[in-house]
Amino acid sequence: MPKRIQMTRKHPWRADNPDAVIVARPSKWGNPWRVWRDPKLGRWICKADHEASAERLLSKGDAVATAVRRFKAWAWRLDVAELAGKDLACWCPLDQPCHADVLLELANRETQ
Repeated sequence: MPKRIQMTRKHPWRADNPDAVIVARPSKWGNPWRVWRDPKLGRWICKADHEASAERLLSKGDAVATAVRRFKAWAWRLDVAELAGKDLACWCPLDQPCHADVLLELANRETQ
């Protein structure tokens, strides 16, 4: 069963997963919704480059969840066939939501 791999600079993840497809930014699979903290506002921001306005949230967890939710609503446009059956690698911690989970679901929908 394909799975999500967390990329890290501390552990040689690539040696352990040589066939994993990198889906982090700036790859073509990267989530266009970015999350960052605005120190002036004291809020977490979720915004894609193509959007005119940003969503301001109270917690990083809410902002990350919003970014993944927006990606899921948008991802139907992607042709994910080449990801079917492959492990996907991103920087997101494995215990947090990640757009790679959405890609895994979409790419392997018919193989389940």
